[in-house]
Amino acid sequence: MTLLDDTEKVTFLISSLDRHIKNLPSKNAFANYLESIRIFLSTNDSINQKAAISNSELFVDNLTYQLCNQITAKRAVGTLIASLNKVGYLEAMDAAAIILEFEQLLEQLSLEEAENICKERWETQEQ
Repeated sequence: MTLLDDTEKVTFLISSLDRHIKNLPSKNAFANYLESIRIFLSTNDSINQKAAISNSELFVDNLTYQLCNQITAKRAVGTLIASLNKVGYLEAMDAAAIILEFEQLLEQLSLEEAENICKERWETQEQ
């Protein structure tokens, strides 16, 4: 492969992004992110370029927020163990069974599902 000049690199990148976008499900946030980059690279309109950059920055901001606020299974299990220790479960086997069941439930639920269950539980408790 020969070295490409800047124009050829951008053309190649646009065609690569087109192929990647086609392989992703439609209405996908990541596909929208790639589409924003593709629009930025392929347009000479400054308004479209600004909109594309804003869209891609919004995607990264949302992703960063989600990653920073994601509860890891390790942290959740550690919190559960600490809670059970504080309460002082008399039977270690009961506590172990609860922790194992909790770990299995964490593997099955998405973060959104877990948050919804938590919200429902706290809302019914407050009433």
